[in-house]
Amino acid sequence: GVWGTVCSNYWDIKDATVVCRQLGYNGTAIPLTNAVFGQGTGPIWMDYVGCNGSESSLDRCPFHGWGINDCGHYQDAGVVCQDSVQLDIPLRLVGGSTYNSGRVEVQFYGLWGTVCGNYWDIHDATVVCRQLGYNGTAIPLTNAVFGQGTGPIWMDYVGCNGSESSLDRCPFNGWGINYCGHYQDAGVVCQNYTQPVAPIRLVGGSTPNSGR
Repeated sequence: GVWGTVCSNYWDIKDATVVCRQLGYNGTAIPLTNAVFGQGTGPIWMDYVGCNGSESSLDRCPFHGWGINDCGHYQDAGVVCQDSVQLDIPLRLVGGSTYNSGRVEVQFYGLWGTVCGNYWDIHDATVVCRQLGYNGTAIPLTNAVFGQGTGPIWMDYVGCNGSESSLDRCPFNGWGINYCGHYQDAGVVCQNYTQPVAPIRLVGGSTPNSGR
């Protein structure tokens, strides 16, 4: 009857898939590490989980044994489970000295994170700036020019063609799949502000797709 956490050593998409399926989700599963959702308390029950992705529940996966771990709660594992794709994600610029410049951050299922600068170019920056209401020149910047972010690196190897209406419509590796550190966080400088489409949100629901 004692709740505990799972260590994120070797935590990957196969482990996350089993967790999400066990909870009733049939969409994409995104593994997250290093206590992105905060540090738990109590025992760390599982470590070095090695699911193959087909198991019916997490405890059917290989792991070191109940309570056997070499972890701290700062390494607690997490997941984001999806039933469908979330489009037109919220986006903001952080850390710039002016309102039209900064580190690019996106909000996925309520959690803000950054974008990796791998292959970050003017086409990607143009989409970001257009989404934020700018119609002028967009300048892409890499290597955390506006400071290093925190939390997940949500997007990597973004490959916009420049015509997309929002950054999440561009090709990329997949939510949370990256080969980056925050020292590579992407940024932009946007020019010529025009009024963007007013953002909307759902608040107070028990799921991401419901609310006020």
